[in-house]
Amino acid sequence: MSSLSMNKVRGRALNANAQNTNNYSMWMEPLSHKDYPLTNITNPTNNAVITSNGVKNVAVAQPGLLYNQARLDVSGSVNPTKWTTGQTVNTVFLDATQISQSSSAISSGTVASYTYTPLSNNSKIIVEYSAMYIVGGNTDNTTNTTDSFISTIDVSGAPVSIGKREQQFRTGDGASNRSSTIFPIAGAYNNSALTPVVFKITLTRNNGNDTIQFYNSSYDACMKITEIAL
Repeated sequence: MSSLSMNKVRGRALNANAQNTNNYSMWMEPLSHKDYPLTNITNPTNNAVITSNGVKNVAVAQPGLLYNQARLDVSGSVNPTKWTTGQTVNTVFLDATQISQSSSAISSGTVASYTYTPLSNNSKIIVEYSAMYIVGGNTDNTTNTTDSFISTIDVSGAPVSIGKREQQFRTGDGASNRSSTIFPIAGAYNNSALTPVVFKITLTRNNGNDTIQFYNSSYDACMKITEIAL
């Protein structure tokens, strides 16, 4: 068998159709040896490359790359570290058994509390709380005393409350409870750290001599915490 000249060998190596012909094969550079521009995304840029992790090809998106009209199917969990403004970072819904819910008749004090750890250091944390409660006693028509209670959402270390409601039970026929109610209540806290934040629902008797009975079965109260990006 005569040998081919080096020019013919080089020509066949450049022609993909000539692979494995006459015992000559074309050597291809392994994918892992080089970064290749990504061409199957709208408006591809050289900032997107395909590399090899030894098992399969992986598309690596560098900063500045836009995926237009692309569908992303993920079989596992996605753990982002950056969010756009207004995007939900995390949502937690808690029943009475998870928020140290009071089950006593009190005039003032902590009704419920929860320690939440933010996922973003630049977010707004929205707290919503609702509970079943019964106000004891009666309005005093003799002394014309108005029974009044105030509820607040307090944050550990914060100088002011992030939410406030007031409920009044006025004297006189048909005059009772001409006000808002103490629950449900909602408020928002501007967060700038990843350290745990304690949210407390607090009751204060503003006037009168009555108490409020709370309950702590799982369905008696709830708290929803929603963290959104700023």
